[in-house]
Amino acid sequence: MSNPVDLVPVEGTWFRHVHAGMNGLAVSHGGNGGRFNPPGLPALYLADSEPTAWAEWYRWLAEWTRSPAEHLPRDLYRVAVELTEVADLRTMAARQQASAPARMRPTSTQWPVFQELGARLQAQGAQGILYASAARTRSLCLCVFGAGLEHLRVDGEPVTIITPPPPPRGLRT
Repeated sequence: MSNPVDLVPVEGTWFRHVHAGMNGLAVSHGGNGGRFNPPGLPALYLADSEPTAWAEWYRWLAEWTRSPAEHLPRDLYRVAVELTEVADLRTMAARQQASAPARMRPTSTQWPVFQELGARLQAQGAQGILYASAARTRSLCLCVFGAGLEHLRVDGEPVTIITPPPPPRGLRT
């Protein structure tokens, strides 16, 4: 059994991109789920900066052997976040405390264990999970669960990206 995970507030402006024309706060339910949400469990993923958002995209494209051109145009959104109870998994010690792998590899092969963790943390009342980006280890990402969605709002209009942005510095695929 795992020990309780520290819950922290998370506020500020975060970034995400979606297929052009989609709602900036559309949640992911389907297919394979995501790193922290099993199929059927809604979640929305955010990055701490534009470069981190694009690094995560390039990492995903590389893993699934997709071309950037197949997934353009995209709308880049700024999202205002005001959460109070986010599971803090930024450190190796925190992941060990949560009975998760100490190191997070940037591939979907680890998803099942982290999806179980996400489902457990959401059931315990966490609004989301704060974690180190798989694609830029010195940057942060935020997975927001259903309980936290009402505390997000789009900030301004999206920027539509029609050509692939340059891969960011520090990108790890």
